[in-house]
Amino acid sequence: MPNWSAIEASFSHQPHAQQLGELAACLARLNSWLQKSANSELVLVLLSENLLYLSLIQQKSEINNFELNQLQDLLQGWKQDWINIWDKPTETARIAAAASTWSQRVLDMSGLLTSESMSA
Repeated sequence: MPNWSAIEASFSHQPHAQQLGELAACLARLNSWLQKSANSELVLVLLSENLLYLSLIQQKSEINNFELNQLQDLLQGWKQDWINIWDKPTETARIAAAASTWSQRVLDMSGLLTSESMSA
């Protein structure tokens, strides 16, 4: 089991843009592992990690971000339903595709790949 306290401490010290980048990377890992038919415990850990990152981002943010709230609701639903869907390829493929889409959206939100941030 991951050391959630250490993960939280490390994540909390990152600037907001890097936190969003880390969340995007975690969503990409979720997509990748779902496509590889990862064991169900690993996917649950990745879902928990994504939810932790979202929670920490939202605690620091003074803005109630509708998109991040949507993502949080999705992740919570996937985590709650995981026991019933982990062995259904159609469902896991649907989640993988959604995780991929959200990964790109969050990466775009971060601004890490804009020309200004790349030249800094």
